[in-house]
Amino acid sequence: MQRERSTAAERTAPTTPSGTADILLDDAARTSSIGAAMRQLFGSWGYGEVIPPIFERVETLLAGGIHPDWMVRFADPGGDALALRPDFTTQIARVVATRLREQPKPLRLFYVGSVVRRPKPSVGRRAEFAQAGIELVGSSEPTADAEVVAIAIEALTGLGIDDVQVHLGQSAFLRGIIETTRLLDADVRGIEELLDRRDRAALERRLADLALPARCAQRILACLELCGGDDILDRAATLVDSRTSEAALANLAHVCATLRDYGLEDRIVIDLAEVRGLGYYTGLMIEGFSRSLAAPILEGGRYDDLVGRFGHPCPAIGCALDVARIASVLASREAPPPRVDALVRYRPQQRAHAFALAASLRTQGRCVELEVADRTEAEATAYARRRGIVEVQTVGADGTRIVDVASDTVGGGTPWID
Repeated sequence: MQRERSTAAERTAPTTPSGTADILLDDAARTSSIGAAMRQLFGSWGYGEVIPPIFERVETLLAGGIHPDWMVRFADPGGDALALRPDFTTQIARVVATRLREQPKPLRLFYVGSVVRRPKPSVGRRAEFAQAGIELVGSSEPTADAEVVAIAIEALTGLGIDDVQVHLGQSAFLRGIIETTRLLDADVRGIEELLDRRDRAALERRLADLALPARCAQRILACLELCGGDDILDRAATLVDSRTSEAALANLAHVCATLRDYGLEDRIVIDLAEVRGLGYYTGLMIEGFSRSLAAPILEGGRYDDLVGRFGHPCPAIGCALDVARIASVLASREAPPPRVDALVRYRPQQRAHAFALAASLRTQGRCVELEVADRTEAEATAYARRRGIVEVQTVGADGTRIVDVASDTVGGGTPWID
């Protein structure tokens, strides 16, 4: 009967909404520390924080190029169509074009927060996930592109992800190849998706179905092989005669040269199959990886037309770091988070002394809990053992009794008699 009642309770227990998760204790501490580290780093490069609302008008998101299928929509009491924020960059573009329109350029902005997207069934990603990112608005120079990449790499390596590798693509390179073909936007997106998947056989079939000129199809297929070091730029230059593609290669060459001056050339891979991303990207595309995770932990790119969609033409580039994925990488490498050093217990007449002891221990950098339950020393020690607390300190009238939880050895002053 007891088991039946337990099973019934499990069936009726509340759960989190689909696509969300409770982030608890050690994971929450890790996630918060990532956000704090990002804020400190971005600020040290001269970036200022922007905190846009968690929901946005649907019409704004659509104007920014956000796909309708991404949006979790609802209506406010006045009937306005709203959606939970699926993307920070579109919101920041709106802010720049309106609230920050008269600010001197370039603007350096950053954000830390959650986005909510309707996930594709096959992706396996949460609908809600945290991002930390930067936007450099008002400069079209390759040095601005390189700065964003350099900050992202510093953010990841500073967190201890020492195997980070950043792939740099150029959306304009493919655009130059196909600009004379008059392909429909849907066909271009299909080609980009297959390039992104590195699916050569499927791409060959798609290009055959589209009846593209052989030379154009060969150049598109060649993108699959254009991945590696600086020599990729020279190889790519021999394949194209489009000014758009040539300008894209020149931009990449300039960005890579600047990153060499940052000392980051070993972190960079040129990848001209890296062409798929958010609909507003116009130039450099950024994707970062760690060997510990197949999915990217960094994504971004140049979006020179996006701010102009809100009435203030302005070039811009930015990137977003996936906090949840970064936390996953760190969790797979880190030792367990530091334990609580001490549980301090006391009788009412020693309360002030106990509080002073706990405060003193905290000034030494220790993590201290105060007992708030009416437990014997044995019960408190058992609790501490389960929690991984190092020691139990009991403040008595004649001193402090200290129990080392791991070894059950006792030190300190006069024992407490429970």
